[in-house]
Amino acid sequence: MKIALRTLTMFLALLALTAAISLPAFAESRGKALKRAEKEIRAANYEQAEKIYIELLQRDQTDKEARLGLSFALIKQAKLQAGYEEAAQVIAADALNARAFALLGTALLRSGEFRNSVEALYTSAKFDPKQALAIAGLSEIEYFENRSRSAYEGFKRAISLDPNEPDYYVSYARACSRMEYYGEAADSYQRFLEVSPKTDAERRARIKGLIEFYRYLGTTKINRPGGKEIATVPFELINNRPFVKIMINGKGPFRFVVDTGASMSVLSDKTAATLGIKPVAKGGNARAIGGSGTFPILYGLLDSITIGETKIDTVPIYIRTVHSSPDSPESERSDGYLGLSVLSHFATTIDYRERQMLLDRTPLIDDQLAGKNDTTAPEANKPESQTSIQPVTGLAATSLAAANIATALATGIEVPIRSTSGGLASAEARLPSMEQPLNFIVDTGATISVVSKAAVKRHQLEGMKLKGETFRVIGAAGIEEGAEALGLSTLTVNNLRKKNSRALILDLDPVNETSGFEQHGILGGDYLIHFRVVLDLRRHYFGLIPQSPAISVVAEKE
Repeated sequence: MKIALRTLTMFLALLALTAAISLPAFAESRGKALKRAEKEIRAANYEQAEKIYIELLQRDQTDKEARLGLSFALIKQAKLQAGYEEAAQVIAADALNARAFALLGTALLRSGEFRNSVEALYTSAKFDPKQALAIAGLSEIEYFENRSRSAYEGFKRAISLDPNEPDYYVSYARACSRMEYYGEAADSYQRFLEVSPKTDAERRARIKGLIEFYRYLGTTKINRPGGKEIATVPFELINNRPFVKIMINGKGPFRFVVDTGASMSVLSDKTAATLGIKPVAKGGNARAIGGSGTFPILYGLLDSITIGETKIDTVPIYIRTVHSSPDSPESERSDGYLGLSVLSHFATTIDYRERQMLLDRTPLIDDQLAGKNDTTAPEANKPESQTSIQPVTGLAATSLAAANIATALATGIEVPIRSTSGGLASAEARLPSMEQPLNFIVDTGATISVVSKAAVKRHQLEGMKLKGETFRVIGAAGIEEGAEALGLSTLTVNNLRKKNSRALILDLDPVNETSGFEQHGILGGDYLIHFRVVLDLRRHYFGLIPQSPAISVVAEKE
């Protein structure tokens, strides 16, 4: 009996001790859990961090810190809708929470919802001028809308506020690259390698390749145009794609596709071998559409390319396999792609009806215009997104491209564009019965337009699929069989509508990995061939002049 009482006494004492320490232990476990989740975030183990934050919220649904952490982890995994909803819950309980508005705005921005994202990000920065995520988001918008100097300064400030966030160094390096500060871009990418987790092996390999390439370029001025200021170049139109003949290092001619869907020009590995051109840097694999989904990244540098009476010196290129279907006719094969890194130095007009391309490098003579549009002109972060392009004035009277732009402005078919992180032009397009516009890459190198699998699922477009039809897709990473397509009663860009269009359904995740904001589709040659297309990235201008009865001009709110 005494033994039993002694045991009971010891048990009660132990129970009392457990009760006494349970409350502090719980508080400590929350703190440890938050630290552990933050550690997982820094290691890029976002799924593990997500689980920790969910466990904390199961204990206490009012835990704002855990919910904000969960929102961040979800956004890092591109679970944008879920990340948005978690941030919105915090705002509902705390309308002055700067971090929540920054997360909300970032989720909207990544989704391509520019108008709403600007308001949220600006609100965050107003509540807390040191909120790095908001500063970085606003700077991304500056970058996408071609205000590179402002973006450059903004990313630099975001890094000073949060020097341990790897993504800020990548964004800063891209801004440096656009301004041709290659040494500074390499330094920023090197800093990324120092703060990013070693587990992100593929991304780190790509960055190392970029560093090697930028170190090789050093202070070299690339893509230097010469020859005639205005040159007209005939092209063949084959399968909705324009093919031009060019000379490489004085040799040729070679057949290249004019490809606004390529950020940098591409030379086929076979043609490179013929010319004795070897890679100057390499690193990692790029993800792309088709085949295996990836291809090795090899950088090259051409002494010159000549297009008609225009010559461009010191041209960076990718060297890779240029795929073609085994049964494709010889006329559809090419030696490479002429990308935006070259075309962006001109006002480029692609006249599909006349089968000719106009390259106009007439310099701007209006200093005020140059200050507004030049990528090195400082401009403060703005609380509202650019939704239209200002009319072009003050150009040299001899500029034929200026006449094309003036024609486009007069007919009301100027199309607002944004630049992706990789430098591609993105315009808004509308699909049937959809109020919300979607982001489409302008791609003269694509035979047919595309809608992403994600957009088809999210907007419940499965009912538009063409029954019993599949297609072969030839992409940068190879050949893909069995692609499905949508039958679109209309495809509308700005107020320009084409009826009875088709669009392939493809996985655009490889594109969106580097685009900075979600691209829902690709505007291909099947749409563009009905226009004279004017693309002048020096002025951030995109104009479509209808040349076909297949296009109708509709009221904007129709």
